[in-house]
Amino acid sequence: MDYAIPNQFFVNITSYITSIIDNPTISKYLAFLPIALIAFLATFLITPIIGKIAWSIKATYKPRQKQKGKEFDNPAKAIHKKETPKLGGLAVTLPAFIITLLCFQLNAFTIPILLSLTVLIIGATLDDIYNLNSRIQLGYQLLAVLIIVLSIIDLSKISFIDKDLLDLSAYTLQFNVFNLPVSIALPGDLILFGWLILCLNAVKWVGGSPGLLESYSGVIFTLIFIVGIRTSSDLTSTMSIAMSGSLLAFLFYAMPPEKIMSGSSGRSVYGFMLPLLALISDTKISTSIMLLGLPILDAIFVIINRIIKHKPKSIKELMQINDATHLHHKLIELNLTRTQVLLLESGAALLLGSIAIATTGAMRYFGVIFGLALILLSIVAVHYYANKKKELSAKKKSPESKYSY
Repeated sequence: MDYAIPNQFFVNITSYITSIIDNPTISKYLAFLPIALIAFLATFLITPIIGKIAWSIKATYKPRQKQKGKEFDNPAKAIHKKETPKLGGLAVTLPAFIITLLCFQLNAFTIPILLSLTVLIIGATLDDIYNLNSRIQLGYQLLAVLIIVLSIIDLSKISFIDKDLLDLSAYTLQFNVFNLPVSIALPGDLILFGWLILCLNAVKWVGGSPGLLESYSGVIFTLIFIVGIRTSSDLTSTMSIAMSGSLLAFLFYAMPPEKIMSGSSGRSVYGFMLPLLALISDTKISTSIMLLGLPILDAIFVIINRIIKHKPKSIKELMQINDATHLHHKLIELNLTRTQVLLLESGAALLLGSIAIATTGAMRYFGVIFGLALILLSIVAVHYYANKKKELSAKKKSPESKYSY
């Protein structure tokens, strides 16, 4: 599905390494090393600058403080212990955005991708600065996803093992808007719309603990880079390795104790790019589910738990619930440090993603079932033991406990 046309800049930057390495398999991967290094250096150098800008315009995260008379954050969720500048995501996403502009021609394939990223970056940056309400946040997310859905990027089929199981382009409509082709394939585009929104917010929710989102996303972008090389998707390979390089540099500042955080300007873009790049590289739906299984199942578990516990009367009311029930919160309640949580969840992502890429045919689907079941059981177990520990702690602190036998 990759219709991106490389520019001379891309050819120049990748051809030299290819020419000096005899092994064609290794050279395919190492050819993108300059892109990773450029992204790494760019992020490493501009992150302190963006941090100073965030401090100067007061685009900071303030735990346990109120804003405009309303609770700014749930105290139970305040894993970030001190005031921390946001906007760090710009230091990660802007280098990847500029590298893409330099490496590929603007056409009907790349323009919608860059346009949707622009919408997300602008909207999320404004959210970091002005703390936009949930409806506005959902609004720019929907607009960014809609741009992709109306582009020539379609979800046309779902495959099972090596056979096409479902044809998702039974009804198609194509026309031009401002000389750009618009393609609507139903019901595939409806599924694509929901998938991108789900992944965007599921990955975004991972960012509740310092460095966790960045390390997790860095692992998945690296795995998607491998998929992109295998499927000869230059755009996927370029954007994913650029994001991996930038995230590695950003971790120097985001690891606990954090000096800066990605904020919405990073979280929204990471969650959007991961499923999109997997789709562009023609990744099997089973592989995509495995790559993003941890945040998706965690998000679904949290949503179901909130519905049962709080009984919201509308989607708006559900979106406004702000509790500490995500997996990383429960792991911290079990006395894991923030660094241990980071290593545990990133390691799980690496393990599951590696299984998804390494397996083929029926084994991949066995891996999907086994992996998702393992994730779900782990989430349930962590919640159970964390809640049990909280109950025991509450009993010890209660006034009546000293009279109990």
